[in-house]
Amino acid sequence: MTSRHSGQKWVMVGILAALGTASAQGNSLPDETACAKIVAPNAAPTSPAFTQAVHATVSAYTQHVQALIARLGHRPPTDADLEALNAVSREIDTYLARLLAVTGWPEDPGLRTEIGAWPLISDPEVLWCAGPVALVRATTPAQRAQAARMIDQALVSVGEKQRYGTMVTRRGSRLVPLPIEDEATVDARRTAAGLPSLKDQLTQLNASQPPRPVPEGLKQPVVLREVCRKFTSARALNTPLTPGQIDALDEQAAVLVEQDQASRMGQSGARSVADVDRESTVWLKEVLRQRGWPSKNRSTPELAFNAWLLTQHADLKPSLQACILDLIGQQLSSQGEAQNLAYLTDRVRLAAGQPQLYGTQVMTDDVQGTAFPRMLEDPAHVNERRARIGLEPIEEYLKGFERPRP
Repeated sequence: MTSRHSGQKWVMVGILAALGTASAQGNSLPDETACAKIVAPNAAPTSPAFTQAVHATVSAYTQHVQALIARLGHRPPTDADLEALNAVSREIDTYLARLLAVTGWPEDPGLRTEIGAWPLISDPEVLWCAGPVALVRATTPAQRAQAARMIDQALVSVGEKQRYGTMVTRRGSRLVPLPIEDEATVDARRTAAGLPSLKDQLTQLNASQPPRPVPEGLKQPVVLREVCRKFTSARALNTPLTPGQIDALDEQAAVLVEQDQASRMGQSGARSVADVDRESTVWLKEVLRQRGWPSKNRSTPELAFNAWLLTQHADLKPSLQACILDLIGQQLSSQGEAQNLAYLTDRVRLAAGQPQLYGTQVMTDDVQGTAFPRMLEDPAHVNERRARIGLEPIEEYLKGFERPRP
């Protein structure tokens, strides 16, 4: 039997870039000859009725993907969620691959926008072959940006560095590009493609982000209890964080979470899980010592979530986890934090040899393919406890861990 860690953070770029591409990691992309079979080099004329039918199909697929994504807006994805996204992604890729192999990149401007919309296409081969064609035929800045993004997404999907810098991720309060091939010459490539400089793109993207809301602040003072005395102080726990401090912690946590997820997903070049967890634990201890716990009402939802996620994986320091559990319990300000508290409660109780309350920590039987909670207290009422904090029934939760029998 194997245990599975909980509390995966959903990084939109990472998950959507990976949809349907797990087998493509590390593989080379098609050459020009192979691409001619994947995307017809010359667009074939289509009737208005055919174009309208494609519009309707693509629109329906887009709405389906958006509905699946919306369900994950406030919680980490389960395996069942990822499989649902993968299933619809494979279906879309099959449909669009057949369409583009026959018609080529569409002449209809509306279809170009709909088909190239991120993240509708996830097949890196289709993205790779359609991107250059779309770039050549682009007539507007938006179409050029879309085509460059398709090429970059294909490269990122197979574990390569992007070419134009269109794929970004959040680092604290800033959007930054994912790794870029030969970054010193990226602006030359962007100019050749009719794109603005990378600096201008990032300036525009970051300027378009909504202003960071001011934390609402603590409703009541945080009490320094014995479980936390060796890690922090009452002053650190109750002193408001400045915007600069929040920004710095937010960016540091984002970097650590990127490392955390890369190591746990076995990405090429990732550091060992043990090394990453040690570094994260040192960071958590220093944050507690200097700033207290960065709860949502003291910082940002992203920082609070990332700090909690790193705490989930600080298993080598159970006393630190127990301290943070107490602090989260005192500073709850949202249902999301209540759910985080449930995950950490189960983690801490199991580490202390006690049964968990919410069943978030799961074991799987690799022979039978079944999943079940580890050491669960009062199983008859677990769904009542889960419902109080907005978690799905335990039966539905466990389905995300089940595996087909070999």
